[in-house]
Amino acid sequence: MTQAATGRHLPLAGFFFVATIARAVLLSILPLKALALLGSAQHVSVLFFTVSMFGIGISLGVYSILRHVSLYAGFLVSLLVMTVSIFLLSAESLFAFSLGMVFHIFGITAMEVILNLYVMQRVPRGQLSQFEPWRMIAAVAALSIGPWLGVYLQTSYGAWVPFVVALFGSVMTLIYFRGLGLHHLDIRRHPVGSNLIKNIKRFLDQPRLRLAWILTLARSGWWQLFIIYTPIYAVHTGLGELWGSAIVSIGSAWTLTVPFWGWIARRYSLRLLMRTGFVMTSLATTAVFAFAGSPSLAVTLLILAALGATMLDGSGHVLFLRAVRPRERTEMAGVYQTYRDTANLAVPGIFAVLLKFFSLPVVFAGGAVWMMAAGVTSRHIPKRM
Repeated sequence: MTQAATGRHLPLAGFFFVATIARAVLLSILPLKALALLGSAQHVSVLFFTVSMFGIGISLGVYSILRHVSLYAGFLVSLLVMTVSIFLLSAESLFAFSLGMVFHIFGITAMEVILNLYVMQRVPRGQLSQFEPWRMIAAVAALSIGPWLGVYLQTSYGAWVPFVVALFGSVMTLIYFRGLGLHHLDIRRHPVGSNLIKNIKRFLDQPRLRLAWILTLARSGWWQLFIIYTPIYAVHTGLGELWGSAIVSIGSAWTLTVPFWGWIARRYSLRLLMRTGFVMTSLATTAVFAFAGSPSLAVTLLILAALGATMLDGSGHVLFLRAVRPRERTEMAGVYQTYRDTANLAVPGIFAVLLKFFSLPVVFAGGAVWMMAAGVTSRHIPKRM
């Protein structure tokens, strides 16, 4: 990306910081509040599994809805749903909190699909591999600040304060969005069939799209494990809520190195970078499991594992963006986006079962296994990448 192109696209990348901070302040609050309401990590897993079941259908259905409404209207609806979810999540009722989680999943999922479509429309295809690391670093800069900030505000000033900050973030998201002029931009529509089953079949028929989905699923699943179970592990081992949120923030802060990893991928090999990242994360997460009885050592290893996961973030969504056909972007983006919802569903679903029979550290053993499997699978990335 030329210097002029970088300057043109940095404001768009910065938008992802504003959009992400609205939910990042609640990132550690939600599993901790669920733990307080439900009493055990196993029950928290069941709740996250149940509400995440809605996410997959939402991802698959968003692109169909966008054929009948403008992209801007879809953005406004997703932002409104996220705003309503903040009010519900602030309630002390388990029913309201659970409903708020469903709304939260809906808003985040719909917005992810819509913003991906905006990026594919706004950024030339040849510049996507340079833009993606900047988008990733902007989003995760918010994720580095938000988890600790949310719990700090809650413990220092009151349980309601993080939710007010989240509401303010939602308002700023709309202001920034309009400031970029994105509300005037719409997706080019192509006469591709809108049949959901056919779209899934077309996606699965393309090996490079399948590979992008599988590897991104593994990466997203590990981060889901990190976000949900790190604060719970900190509480269980006596480190406390504030330390748990701080660990999530520190681990997320590694993503500030994403531009460096993006440069490594372009300079040497995306394939090599991703294989290294998967294996490193797997080995470090295995060590967390082995030393789970020593909390200080375990959280240090967990932060090291997050560095390995950040190496994977250096690729952004390049595997998908380079593989998808331009005329199928809208439909395939909807299918591809289910990686997040599948991770949100599978991770707590698997651990809801395992935690019925094993203690909390089993989650780290599970994460290590699937990251090593992804490392083996990454050998199918084309050598030229």
